Amino acid sequence: MSLYRVLHVGKYYSPFMGGIENFTRDLVESRPYQENVEVAIIAHQHTSSSPTTKEMINGVKVVRVKRQAVMLYTPICLSFLKELNGLIAEFKPNVIHIHMPNLSAFACLLSSSAKKLPWVIHWHADVLGSLPDWRVKLAYNAYQFLEARLLARAVKIIATSEPYMLGSKPLAPFQNKVRVIPLGLNMLDRSYPRSKDRHAGLSLLMIGRLTYYKGHELLINAIKQIEHVNLTVIGTGELESSLKSLTVELKLESRVTFLGSVSSEVLRTEIASCDLLCLPSIEKTEAFGLVLLEAARQKRPALTANVSGSGMSWVVQHLETGIIVEPNSLESLSNALKFVLKNPELCQLWGENAHKRFHSLFKIDEVASQILSVYNESVESRDGS
Repeated sequence: MSLYRVLHVGKYYSPFMGGIENFTRDLVESRPYQENVEVAIIAHQHTSSSPTTKEMINGVKVVRVKRQAVMLYTPICLSFLKELNGLIAEFKPNVIHIHMPNLSAFACLLSSSAKKLPWVIHWHADVLGSLPDWRVKLAYNAYQFLEARLLARAVKIIATSEPYMLGSKPLAPFQNKVRVIPLGLNMLDRSYPRSKDRHAGLSLLMIGRLTYYKGHELLINAIKQIEHVNLTVIGTGELESSLKSLTVELKLESRVTFLGSVSSEVLRTEIASCDLLCLPSIEKTEAFGLVLLEAARQKRPALTANVSGSGMSWVVQHLETGIIVEPNSLESLSNALKFVLKNPELCQLWGENAHKRFHSLFKIDEVASQILSVYNESVESRDGS
């Protein structure tokens, strides 16, 4: 296979802890990538006070552009176009891999250098879910025009699951150039032991930003109805204060623990120590749920929701690798937790099955090989046009 020079345009990059960022890191450090691809990444600084930086991380050139503000969960970087053009001139990529959603990706539409190259768009999620923040819905009226232009200009589009591809309105006009490739993760180099001080009963774990669509409030209310169920929450976000207040109001301080941001080592230890990873997201803004793979990688089953158009209930197979509940339903979630509490042996069985499914579908080397074939098709298509 040809040696490619691929420029990734992302929102953030490792060590920022996020699903897309973890996937991108594992992708560019995978064996197929290391053997076939030179990589550069341009993304935003994830800390507000940091200037633009350029560094090499495990053989990957990473440019993080200084951000001036964050509006509607979106970093604003006034110099992104300038840095993009400079990196293209220096790195000379032959493919641009754009991770969406990402407001700064529209800089590609303004860059004459970028427009000379084939674009592969990685469609991680629609901007609008089924129950969007009203501010996002209002802003999307302007955003969607540029979004459609970006999709029209792309040579290939990668969707992370068939349900999401079929349920995405922005992708509907471009189905002929969409290819479904799931997200993936690398294998861990060691196992992590269960914590000795874990609670008795059913131990639940939630990982992710504390935001409106994740379903934290729903899960905390469900736990109130069931004894012998404990929850550990990892992550920060705009709902942190209100979720902690709800926990106090429901007198669940002894059963719900907020850890905030943690290191990778602590994260993996917490996964190893839980009985069930929970992702009861209420809308398709949760497009895939990479954390479901993080659990499966460590033989842990997952609970998630059957949100129409999302890939979550494809990643988790009901009563095979975990359990699926109806979205935004306190009754369905409570009944599922009661079922697992009464049948604790299922967690081990589902976890083993999840681990087997991870090996068959979600190992990063296999995912990377599929993405390399998309690059090959994109370059051939552009050369033949």
